[in-house]
Amino acid sequence: MEGICKLCKLPKNLRRSHILPEFMYQNVYDKDPKRFYTLNLDLGEIDRSNSRIEQKGIREYLLCDTCEGKFAKWEDYAAETLYGKRHGNKTYISKSSATPDKNYFFYDYSGFDYITFKLFLLSILWRLFISNSFHTPEIHEDILERLRVAVLNEDPLDFDDFGCLVQVLFYKEGIIAGKFILQPYMTGRNQDILNIAVDGFMFSFYLNSKDITVEQKEVFVNQNGKMQILGRVIFNDEGLMHQLKAMQNFYIDNFNDDQG
Repeated sequence: MEGICKLCKLPKNLRRSHILPEFMYQNVYDKDPKRFYTLNLDLGEIDRSNSRIEQKGIREYLLCDTCEGKFAKWEDYAAETLYGKRHGNKTYISKSSATPDKNYFFYDYSGFDYITFKLFLLSILWRLFISNSFHTPEIHEDILERLRVAVLNEDPLDFDDFGCLVQVLFYKEGIIAGKFILQPYMTGRNQDILNIAVDGFMFSFYLNSKDITVEQKEVFVNQNGKMQILGRVIFNDEGLMHQLKAMQNFYIDNFNDDQG
């Protein structure tokens, strides 16, 4: 398809680009046939919600071949570090701890390639904002342009620019709450944290991360290769549980009826 590449802004032949990388869907697919279910929930107007079966990760005509190539190397690195897709991963846990009730877990990582991993995170945030498939709030054009230019120029920005808290979601200790993807939703006192849950991981992007405390920023991947990943039991998160229950109820009331 001919069009204007969303990243380089040049007229090119566009590919159907993944909004979320294909590797993030691997545990979401049914095995036979290979498919997964998308539920687009509008909690304000439930009649506008819908469900459908997808054969492949959600894609849109966004990028040219050259720009797709930029994303591929960052995604390969994230697949290796977060999902253990390949051997040779140089990241490691330097310290771990948990609260006495085993509801929260803290993993201090070292060895991250800051530039590569931060660009992966920025690319996800930018794609979510420009996507028609994922529902995100209206964002000022200056912010979108800053993200686009950063990704285009492979500039990871400062560690506290659009900082991302990466979390592992558990049903209980050792049991990951995976196999689903939630539509993005906003949290924070000023509704300035964009969250998306993807197969057991929660990515929480702080849109105003320059303004938070030094202690709060310690979870972000840093230029020194360090990063803290938080693990938590999902039943303690009222906002997330509200999203999950709405997803489950909509699936029961609509998708099952459609099947028969």
